[in-house]
Amino acid sequence: MRKAAVACGVIGLVLMICGGLLAWWITPSYIARLPGNYNKTRTYDGTIHALFNPAALATGDLAAAIRTNLPATLTDNVKVLQTSGNSALVQDTRVIKASGSPVATTVQHYSLDRTTLEATASHPSSWVVTPAKGLTVSWPLGAKKQTYTGWVPLTETTTPVRYVGESSQGGITTYEYRASVPPTRIRNTQVLAALPKSLPTSLVPRLVAAGVISPSEAASLATAFPGATSIPLGYTYQASNTYFVAPATGLVVNVANNETETGGILMPTGAITPVIPVLSDSYHASPASLSAAVSDANSGSSTITAWGVAVPIAAAALGFLLVLLAIFLWLRKRSRGKPVDVDHGQRHPSPAGHVT
Repeated sequence: MRKAAVACGVIGLVLMICGGLLAWWITPSYIARLPGNYNKTRTYDGTIHALFNPAALATGDLAAAIRTNLPATLTDNVKVLQTSGNSALVQDTRVIKASGSPVATTVQHYSLDRTTLEATASHPSSWVVTPAKGLTVSWPLGAKKQTYTGWVPLTETTTPVRYVGESSQGGITTYEYRASVPPTRIRNTQVLAALPKSLPTSLVPRLVAAGVISPSEAASLATAFPGATSIPLGYTYQASNTYFVAPATGLVVNVANNETETGGILMPTGAITPVIPVLSDSYHASPASLSAAVSDANSGSSTITAWGVAVPIAAAALGFLLVLLAIFLWLRKRSRGKPVDVDHGQRHPSPAGHVT
């Protein structure tokens, strides 16, 4: 009986400790974080409202320089390449296609904290990453109703991403966040490499005739760049984006994004005078991508709930019952082993030998 009590007590205490560790250490530290084998591709449908063709502009064919209202798709692949402790090397590949043909591609590498999903400087020195800040590819597990800092890859700056409410997407409740980026100079070298760096001054009269720039603006260019055969160009990016996030997993299940890249004259002061739209588009998750994202969110939420809540509660409850059983068995053993004095009415001789 005593051995059974000790065994129940030890097993019960172990189960209670394991339940606590699962809930407060193992699940947050090892389960509720970015997996080392994460590899997901999301597809977004949209419209390219304006698309710049540098080759047509170089030949002076202004009619073909801007294409409008093109069906578009955007694919975004996020893949973990390596992990080191709580840091992950993540590759984010985005491809925009217009009428099925690629028009823009960027590949970014980030070092992310696997729990907060924020960019981190804590990573092996061999990793070559963008020195980003804030959120880059997703929200953390257990997203909160608060303002986050988001990374803008084209401008290499940050912007507030504000929580604005809840929204139903694909049959699940999501948190809705919004980010606005005012016209900001593009500094992403991959994007700039695909765009012309200057504009021949011989094209200025054609831009005036086409109504792209006004005669007064053309005159100011002649003053700012006297005798120049070409005018330096600069580019800006602005956006008004909405993200719908599954709070338990931090997965972005849908977006409603509106983005514009604009080319302009890079003035000697460093200011950019807008001239022509380079890429203006809007997009949202395709039905298939939305369905896949919702499925991933539900699966991830179930896993976190199971290991972070259900299993710890069951282990702690069973452990508590075993401890109670151990106490009961221990007390019962003691009561059985205690001597009991029973008087059957017999007379006993006194120490002196007299009958009492």
